[in-house]
Amino acid sequence: MESSKNIEQRVVELEAHLAHQEIIIQDLSDGVAKQWEVIDTLLGSVRLFRDKIVNLEEEAQDNYVEKPPPHY
Repeated sequence: MESSKNIEQRVVELEAHLAHQEIIIQDLSDGVAKQWEVIDTLLGSVRLFRDKIVNLEEEAQDNYVEKPPPHY
């Protein structure tokens, strides 16, 4: 049977390991949250650029005047 010191040492090591894992999990969670902020910003930019392109296409179609071919 294991001695109480041995068991106590194992518990201390497990607690230290758990504390380290909790820190790592929190760091990963923070990283994911920051990535979502970046993704949201990028999605907003893409939507803005898409809207600008659609507006430019609509303006170009409105301003387009079909000219007769050069042989007329």
